[in-house]
Amino acid sequence: MKYIKKIVVYVIILEAFNLVIGLFYNGTDTFLSFTGFNDPPLYYDMDSLYGVTRQKNAKQMMHYPWGGIVNEINSHGFRDDEFNDDGVLVVGNSFVEGFGMNKEDRFSEIIEQELDITINNAGSGGVWTPIQGIVLLEHLLKSEKLDCSKIVFVMTPGEVVNIGKRNPKNDPGRNYPYREGDSIVFHKAKYNSFGNNLSLPSKVKRFCKSLLMFKIFNTFKYYGAAKGKKKELDFDEKKLDWIIKKIEDQKFDQVIDIVVINNLGRMHLNGITEYRNDSDKIHFHVVEFPDELSNYFVANGHLSEKGNKVLAEILKPIFKN
Repeated sequence: MKYIKKIVVYVIILEAFNLVIGLFYNGTDTFLSFTGFNDPPLYYDMDSLYGVTRQKNAKQMMHYPWGGIVNEINSHGFRDDEFNDDGVLVVGNSFVEGFGMNKEDRFSEIIEQELDITINNAGSGGVWTPIQGIVLLEHLLKSEKLDCSKIVFVMTPGEVVNIGKRNPKNDPGRNYPYREGDSIVFHKAKYNSFGNNLSLPSKVKRFCKSLLMFKIFNTFKYYGAAKGKKKELDFDEKKLDWIIKKIEDQKFDQVIDIVVINNLGRMHLNGITEYRNDSDKIHFHVVEFPDELSNYFVANGHLSEKGNKVLAEILKPIFKN
């Protein structure tokens, strides 16, 4: 029992120390961890969108292992400033969102400053295949009436390979859109953990997880450089053709630049540079990410600050044209 008391005391001291340091970096936002106890769930479920939309108009402290990051969610449900009709819309997964990065360190903000343009970052962690991006584009451009000057549709090697596949990790708990025949249909979540409110036990669980588990568990899981061997992957051209056709079928006013970041995380798509499409409304690009894993990634596989700078350099010509 005395050891348990010591552990509790040490955790309290650690939290106090963490809050003092946090005040220098995030000001009063440091206390979001505590005030967030009564906040609505960070994620809520929408069958009509794609199952991973964050709570709109919210602000929460996300305790990533490399520091507390303030996530401010705009009225469209994405981690960015309010979207601008004159801006460039970029859609993609957590690499586009800038998972774990301060907002100003993301590749999109770097490109904004260097090219003096506005980028509407609609990247989101939890994206599994480009099918979600198609559903999202339809929602933002048709339902939300967002009128962007340019659209950049980013795909990672894993997304290209996973077109048409079910997500083995959290498929039962999210309403993902999938391909069924020639249509896009929503898989109804079997164990739906989303909602617009949380029970008291759930609030306590989230509170404890935010303050304690993230600091202990993630320290061992995520700190340090990424580790992994290079993977040579094959993709199905017909599935990629289907994705492009589905985007064409939406008849968007803008020409869409589709970008595949090959070799991201040392996942190399064989033959992707030879892929061609004859669409007048879609420009297909393949860019190569450097094959130096540890320099650009943290241990959980997401880009570091240096990695975001490299990604900005690689993608800048596409945003410039």
